[in-house]
Amino acid sequence: MKNIYFIEAKSPGSHIFSFTALPRLGSILLATILKNRGYNTKVFIEDLVAPDWKEMDDADMICISAISSTATRAFQIAERFNKLGIPVALGGVHSTFIPEESLLYADYVVRGEGEDTLVELLDHLKAGKPLNSIKGLSFKNSRNEIVHNPPRELLKDLNEAPIPDFSLVYKWSEKAKVTPVATSRGCPFACKFCSVIPMFGRQYRFKSIERVIEELRAASSHKGHVFFIDDNFAANKKRTRTLLQAIIDNRIKIEWSAQVRTDIAKDRELLRLMKKAGCFAVYIGFESINPATLSLYNKGQGIEDIENSIRAVKRHSIRIHGMFVLGSDTDDIKTIRNTATFAKKLDIDSVQFMMLTPLPGTPVFEELKNSGRLIHTDWSKYDAHHAVFEPKQMTAFELHIETLKAMGKFYSWPAILRNLSQFDFFYAVVGLYGKRSIRKALGETKSYLEQLKDSITAEFDRKTGMLRQFIQQRQGKSRNIILNTASLEKNESTFFSIFLSALDKELIVNKEEFSLNKNTLSITPLVEHIKNRQQQGMHIFSEFYEKHKDNLASAKVINIESISLFKTCENIGLLLNANAKKIRKAYERALKSIGGNDFECNLVLVMVKK
Repeated sequence: MKNIYFIEAKSPGSHIFSFTALPRLGSILLATILKNRGYNTKVFIEDLVAPDWKEMDDADMICISAISSTATRAFQIAERFNKLGIPVALGGVHSTFIPEESLLYADYVVRGEGEDTLVELLDHLKAGKPLNSIKGLSFKNSRNEIVHNPPRELLKDLNEAPIPDFSLVYKWSEKAKVTPVATSRGCPFACKFCSVIPMFGRQYRFKSIERVIEELRAASSHKGHVFFIDDNFAANKKRTRTLLQAIIDNRIKIEWSAQVRTDIAKDRELLRLMKKAGCFAVYIGFESINPATLSLYNKGQGIEDIENSIRAVKRHSIRIHGMFVLGSDTDDIKTIRNTATFAKKLDIDSVQFMMLTPLPGTPVFEELKNSGRLIHTDWSKYDAHHAVFEPKQMTAFELHIETLKAMGKFYSWPAILRNLSQFDFFYAVVGLYGKRSIRKALGETKSYLEQLKDSITAEFDRKTGMLRQFIQQRQGKSRNIILNTASLEKNESTFFSIFLSALDKELIVNKEEFSLNKNTLSITPLVEHIKNRQQQGMHIFSEFYEKHKDNLASAKVINIESISLFKTCENIGLLLNANAKKIRKAYERALKSIGGNDFECNLVLVMVKK
């Protein structure tokens, strides 16, 4: 084996980050390591420039790196080289956490940090040695059985890796505008939607200051911008101040940006040094302005921290790219709209409103998968710009549309013209690009929302045994609904009465017992969070069943479970073939009627006469 080529798979769609491609370092670093060991290596980054596939036909192995949103593309590339008989190794975050899927397309999966694993794999293949001893490797044995070797320990000394050789990247000098530099790996924070900890560990590992300065000297020889790809550039503030002073003392002239947390606001000296050392912008994961959501995400910050960080950074003339994650179990439509207003009010320079995306390997993925809330696993849509799960306080349609609208509100013509009037041409162009991306996304939304609708109704029909069709067949044009309120309190009874009436249904409210007439649908909400009332409701149902079991033999009875009051209403609306807009309007009208105080209702008994 001599020719080992690396490919970083292309992102599925454009968004604000597409304005300037931010290459990941993994493939470049691995290619450099192998080059130093005598291999002929090349790196092709599809987001940078389309590869020349003919240059790879002589490959002895193809190594493809992918995150979840680029996994589908990575699999397509793997299949191309499979047909040519060229071995393929897949790596990156997605393959690390779902190696079985990747082995449908690749010969090998390199899990976790791949520096040592890939070197050992190539050494074993050249020597004809068994692969079972290579930590961090998954593969198929001679009997076509999947083998997962034990995980590999995280690298202890980041200085051991060579300085990445960007000349190995196809057309780097012509196309690259941003050079990535890493000074650390890992993160001690436990954000539930982030894959950094399961991939790189909870302990920070740092390169030495001298080593980082060496890399920055190499990076400064390239034209363009430097982006520190650390998950938190200012993780250790004392070390970061030392690094910044070293950049200044060594007269390294670079314009750079980095990801930081809101806590930088508490260190004025750090901010002063950042600006002096050439900081152009910081990327801050604000995530949410909803205190309940921040707590749910384990962010360890509050609204005051967010506001203070914005003001402090702006005072030092450093630009801010704010990142918000929308759609948690404590978010509703108002949260999304208020977030857009908040971002504009505090004068953030650029913004990214992202939909909560359950990435494989994260706690939120396991939670949503285990509760059956994932709508699909089309990985190309797991890019934070598509709704891919069932939210608790809104529909997937609403999460998708409202997030795009929030982006549109931020990247508005008045904001673009204001930047132009202040001769801020860079952010005027960013605004135009953002506006273009939103327009393109809105154009594609209709098709995706139709897919969402089809998948959600199909799943609903599966769970309810095609009850919607059954009701349509049996009820004909009847609009009668019996609302049984035996286990409900007054405000809850009022809520459901108004909700169902707003769906244009004629109600018969029955507070005594379950009843069922021909061509009439009976709906019985049971308030689950108060145990004795739930048990009371189930007891009433049991008594009714015993009393009328002969009659019920000609009825269809089903329990519809949900995760919130809103989802209960959505399920009832789906049952009655109401559209999402009508369900939302009816829900908000009913909620307003009881003073806006939400309550839990996670189970509805539905009966319809056969």
